Amino acid sequence: MKKKLAQTVLASRNNLILEHRQRAEATEEELYKTIANNLQVGVYIVANKKFQFANFHVQEYTGYTEAEMLQMDPLGFVHPDDRETVTRDAVQMLKGLRLTPYEYRLITKQGQTKWIMETVTPINFKGQRAVLGNAMDITEHKEAKVSLEELDALKSSILDAIPQAVVGLENRRINFANTAVEEVFGWRPEELIGKSVTLFYRNDEEADEIGRHFYSGLEHQRTYVAEFKCRRKDGRDILCRMRSARIGDVLKDRRIVITYEDITEQRRAEEELANSREQLRDLSIYLQSVREKESTRIAREIHDELGQSLTALQMDLAWLGSSIPPGDLSLSGKVQRMRGLVDTTIDSVHRISTELRPILLDDLGLTAAMEWQVGEFQARTGVQCDARFDCKDSAVEKDLATTIFRIFQETLTNVTRHAEATLVRVGLVQKGDELRLEVSDNGIGITPGQIVDPKSFGIVGIRERVNLWGGSVSITGKPRKGTTIKVRIPMHHRRRMI
Repeated sequence: MKKKLAQTVLASRNNLILEHRQRAEATEEELYKTIANNLQVGVYIVANKKFQFANFHVQEYTGYTEAEMLQMDPLGFVHPDDRETVTRDAVQMLKGLRLTPYEYRLITKQGQTKWIMETVTPINFKGQRAVLGNAMDITEHKEAKVSLEELDALKSSILDAIPQAVVGLENRRINFANTAVEEVFGWRPEELIGKSVTLFYRNDEEADEIGRHFYSGLEHQRTYVAEFKCRRKDGRDILCRMRSARIGDVLKDRRIVITYEDITEQRRAEEELANSREQLRDLSIYLQSVREKESTRIAREIHDELGQSLTALQMDLAWLGSSIPPGDLSLSGKVQRMRGLVDTTIDSVHRISTELRPILLDDLGLTAAMEWQVGEFQARTGVQCDARFDCKDSAVEKDLATTIFRIFQETLTNVTRHAEATLVRVGLVQKGDELRLEVSDNGIGITPGQIVDPKSFGIVGIRERVNLWGGSVSITGKPRKGTTIKVRIPMHHRRRMI
């Protein structure tokens, strides 16, 4: 009886201990779940290849409820391509062979792909071995990283697509360079990182001067452009157009970006083109001078020799006409017709010689020659011409007078051919040390396209003549209101000679 009582007491005590232990374990599990659910990361427990617990964050990551997850294989969430890697990384971490978190992709209930970073730790759970997992959703971070990598790749592609050498500097040391530096300077980009930018220049003194120019300029403005001599890796000197921009709103740690454009061949081509144009201009000057001299010579010969011969012939015909008997009407009429023909020929000779070189220009000066030209223009075209001249012929040298007169002739020719005008106003005045010629009409007006048309040879000729004397020309037009040409030439500028 005592024995049976003792057994009953012992059993009751064991039941009380077991119940107390179970109650303690339940309380401990509830405490653990409460803590896990208040963490900012996903927490789960796996035992016997089944989920035993998953906090709210894990449920949020996967899209499944805890009840659903407790019935699922933990690897069922993992992306098929990552399952082998995840298993290997988790085993290594459980064995203490891996200390850093690992990453993998999981497939949510909704079919989305998320990136997870995870660590696992071996624990005892309810008296058996289990795995405690800590997971974090890094999808946004991963996407941002991919976007950043794509952006970096895009920047690299853009830099490599730029034909100019592009380098980044911090305190005059190169921290990045595009592939074009090899073409411009002969250096590979990887050879330049960490090097001083002075290796692009011919010597330390020039490097310091270039640095002063750029950094002082960038202190006050965002960009700065200049041209300097540089030196390639092979020792050959080149001329570079350098464009720089500071990094940020202020110049800090002398952080700037510079592009180097090799303009050596471009500048050589420009110089050759300028020399060619200079030679063509000199040739034009020479031909113009020769033409004026030849025109003057021919005009003189026509006026003097042919004019004298015609005058003598006219006098002989007058004598012959007075010697014919009064009754010989046939012969008298013939002589009269001959005298008319000679008079016409004299007028033609005078007109031709004047067009070649107005005698008035040499004998009486610029003003008289222009006044004659105005009268001849009105008589020939019927266009009214209002002229005003205010300059001293004695102050205008012969070659300049010829230039002004030829420009004036060309303007009147343009009026005749293109303007459809009924009135022309002409002004030639001397303002200080400058001659100013202005010719305007009330015609249809020249267009902007005609002003710059290289086939407008009359305008091209006017510009060339003005340029030879260091002057300026302005040509403007308004539709149906006419055209105005203004020429200014310094009176004591020495014409370029060849």
